Amino acid sequence: MDYPFKDDTLFRGTSNTLEYLSMNVNTEVIEMAQKYKVFGGNKYPNLRAFRINNINTRLMRSGAPSKVAAKFALSVSSKLEILAIEDIAMGATIVPSIVEHGHMNSLQLLAIPNAFLTLSHIVVLLEQMPMLTDLHCHYTGVGTLFECVEDDQLPVVFAQKYAPLSNNFRVLQLGDWGNTDIAVVARCAMLMVIACPRFTYASVSSHFRENMRKCILELMSHDSFIQYAARFETLLYRG
Repeated sequence: MDYPFKDDTLFRGTSNTLEYLSMNVNTEVIEMAQKYKVFGGNKYPNLRAFRINNINTRLMRSGAPSKVAAKFALSVSSKLEILAIEDIAMGATIVPSIVEHGHMNSLQLLAIPNAFLTLSHIVVLLEQMPMLTDLHCHYTGVGTLFECVEDDQLPVVFAQKYAPLSNNFRVLQLGDWGNTDIAVVARCAMLMVIACPRFTYASVSSHFRENMRKCILELMSHDSFIQYAARFETLLYRG
């Protein structure tokens, strides 16, 4: 829902009781929160879930809307376990915001379904969020950290440099985006298996599941992946 007041009326007296917050965000909301110091300073120690819905870019008067909204979300509480931001213009702007902000040690679920992330972005997020178990996003390729690495060398390089990357990460949920090569997505899922011991689930649209399965089976026979073949079995039987 849209925030109905010009001041912090709804937040008064909720410092110790607020556990879940879902709201639409625009410039007026952000300016109100800053004016009345609604967030920051661990003001809501019990706030565990924050969802930003329907960011209206037309109502954002300055700056990149997603970046502004991401900084706003990250200022809410250092104890967040669930953070969801929906914005069709997001791109990958939340990643530098998270790196700059730091303190996301409790986050377990990051749902940014409109964000177009690379493997490089995912690595950075997992390094910043040691408790993260679930990430929802679009996937667009390897990114700057691995752009000079040949495909057949990527598993070896990735394992040597990053494994173990996260002991908690389990699920990568990837949204529909017709321009994504499903073989690229399959390779990303397999790299997560290599670097994250508990990773078991790469979710894609039902339209792509069979092709995803075929790509994983084909890649499993490559020399660079074959030593991990047994660990990839779990990717073949979940949609």
